[in-house]
Amino acid sequence: MASDASGCLPYRQVERAKSLILVALSEPNQPSPPRSGEAHQALSQHLAEKLREHRARRGLTQDQVAKALGCHESAVSRWENGSRFPTGADLVALADLFEVSVDVLLGRARQYAATGAALVDLRLLEQLAAAEDTEAFDRLIEQNQHQTVWLPVPDGAAMVPVADAMRLAQQVADKFPGSRFVDRLFRPSR
Repeated sequence: MASDASGCLPYRQVERAKSLILVALSEPNQPSPPRSGEAHQALSQHLAEKLREHRARRGLTQDQVAKALGCHESAVSRWENGSRFPTGADLVALADLFEVSVDVLLGRARQYAATGAALVDLRLLEQLAAAEDTEAFDRLIEQNQHQTVWLPVPDGAAMVPVADAMRLAQQVADKFPGSRFVDRLFRPSR
């Protein structure tokens, strides 16, 4: 796909890409979202809002985002006002820059884990690696005893907002109120 001087795709290619993204984002066993201009506009506006939100949260200017991605500031401005849609490579770069998934940027609440994936607390791991001695290392472990640095993610797992996780777990728990293990739906066993 050829882009213009600002690094943006022409309108027709953007509309086709948005259509493909909308189809890819539809939940399994759910009807595909409408492919109307209205749906495309809603996706563009959601992405624009998320980009502005994450850029502000990081305290970055549009120029700083553009430099980090190697594109022109006008491209970032167009993405943030919803008049243009970033390329797939730019979406991935934006997600990496803001430390979120592309799913989050595009508004998909449920994020499926790849087979063999692990959930890693990178910030804690970095803090542990930076500890100057065993005493500092042990102190960090004690301060964070309620968590682990990494957890294997079972096949079929998905990241969902906490409120959704609680609601889904509660629905299952309500079916088996007499179970002695029902509380494990809400916290890991120790």
